[in-house]
This record gives sequence, structure tokens and C-alpha cells, in this order.
Amino acid sequence: MIAVVTGASTGIGAATAKLLVKSGHTVIGIARDGEKLAALARALGDRFHAHACDVTDSAAFGALLRQCADDHARVDLLVNNAGTAKVMSIGETTPEEMRAMSELNAIAPATAVNALWSTMTRHGDARIVNVSSLAQLDPFPGFFAYASSKAALHLQTVVANAEGEPHGVRAFTLAPGVVDTPLHRSLMPDGIAPVDGLSSSLTPSDVAKVIVDVANGKHDARAGWVLAMPAPAAVAAVRRWVIEHPGGGVEILS
Repeated sequence: MIAVVTGASTGIGAATAKLLVKSGHTVIGIARDGEKLAALARALGDRFHAHACDVTDSAAFGALLRQCADDHARVDLLVNNAGTAKVMSIGETTPEEMRAMSELNAIAPATAVNALWSTMTRHGDARIVNVSSLAQLDPFPGFFAYASSKAALHLQTVVANAEGEPHGVRAFTLAPGVVDTPLHRSLMPDGIAPVDGLSSSLTPSDVAKVIVDVANGKHDARAGWVLAMPAPAAVAAVRRWVIEHPGGGVEILS
């Protein structure tokens, strides 16, 4: 399998790259931090190909992906994991802030799908995983920009799955709850622990395992759906949301 993983230098992306390589797959890891990517490449060996790139530079990012597809002759898995979050009130969410959030969380994944689409549809049996958040379903105040960008990402999943189905391309939205990553820690106010014990958060490895399961076809019956991964403490709340919103195409993984 040839896999492309964005945001591969840390957190969920790095955990996914490690597990895919451990499973015998070749991973094209893309992130802005070249030093962290290089360190990961040294740890993972020849099956990990590091490419430093700002995914919000659509021209450079698209060109890199098309070149990788040519070099490897196919791409079987695209993991759109690179993303950002920022807690802002509506009053603080200027058009510039809204645009920046969308550029990374929605436009960059769309660029990746567009750049790899011809390769994936030509070879078939390919999968796209868009890493979203439970905030797309039931956001906290302060997620005006973040939640809307992740909701847009899921609609890309829905359309990509519909257009890809005749060609053997399946798309999925993976929506974790709180994951203990550097990004999550950066969002927490000073003096407040980012997680309330292991029972209330997920680890990057937890999410990576589901991504690899998707790559291996274990969730094909839910292509086009949201695969929700609430932290254990939030399972009941997410179940209530699903009951209150029937027909939403949400599968709770717990």
C-alpha cells in the first residue's frame, strides 16, 4: 500500500505513519516541520518518505502530490490529517481568521483529493480519510470557525465517496473527541490540565488504529459516513446526539 499522510510530523499523523510502516506499508509523510519529519524518517527507515511542504500553498502542495503519485505509480490511501484549531468568540472571528482556518482545515484537503483523484480513480480500491472532530457535530462556543471548517470537510467526504464509488474509491470522515496532542495542549488556558485523566481522552495511537482499520477495509460498509470516536467519558453524550439526529450517517466507534 502507498499512503499519503499530511500533518505527519507529530500527533495523530506521526502515530498513523508509524503504524502504517509497522504494518508493511509505504508512507509519504508531509508536514511543514522538516526537522521533525527528518527525525521520523530516521526512526522509520526506507518505507517512510518525508516531504516538507506547507499544505496551504495549493500550487506547491498539489505539484508535490502529483509528483509522488507519478513516482510511486499509485496512491491507495490519503489521510488528510493536517489541521488547526483556535478558540475564538464570534466577535473575534474576523474574515481573515475564518479564511486561515478554512485554508488549512478544508481547502488543503480538497487540494489533496483533487491532485490525487485521477490516480486513485484509475487504480481503484483506494480510500480517503478526512480527519475531522466531534466539533463538527456538536461544537463548543468559540468554535465558530473551527467547527464550520470541519463540517465543510465532511461534506467533501460525502461528495468524494459518491463520485468515487463507481471507481472503487471510498471516503470516510473520522471524528475523534479530545485527543491528547500538542495541538490540544496549546488550546488549554495556562494552569488547566489538557486532559482529565486517561479515561476522558484518546491518544494519537487510538486514532491511528482506526485509520489503519479503514485502510484495511474494516469500515467499508460506512463509507461516506462520520466515524465518531468519542473519548470514553463522552460516549453517552454522543449517543444522545445521534438519537436526536437520525439519518445523519454517524457511526460511533467505542
